[in-house]
Amino acid sequence: MKFEIFSKAKYLVLMNENGEIIEKRNNPALNSPMKRPAVAKECVELKANEVIAPHGSLCFPSYRILKKAGIKMLIANPGEDLRISNLKEVNMKEVIYSSFLAMKERITEH
Repeated sequence: MKFEIFSKAKYLVLMNENGEIIEKRNNPALNSPMKRPAVAKECVELKANEVIAPHGSLCFPSYRILKKAGIKMLIANPGEDLRISNLKEVNMKEVIYSSFLAMKERITEH
């Protein structure tokens, strides 16, 4: 169970405040043309308080969806274990990087 970019992850994992996994769902991004925003919308629908997004996952639309819902956003590195404590606050540099990565994935279809 390691972090993977929103557009590529197999599952969306819900954890409680103690870090215990309470639910594991199929990632809605895998069947959506708007991959990262699909995950953000699912997090809003699930009434998440906090989203830990792997580096490269929070493109501008995703960031805007989560910010509007008042959800705290933290960044982890892809490949790290889900129960890490080395998280960073999201910033505009992250959003810009993620947005360019999302455009690249759409162009190259990867």
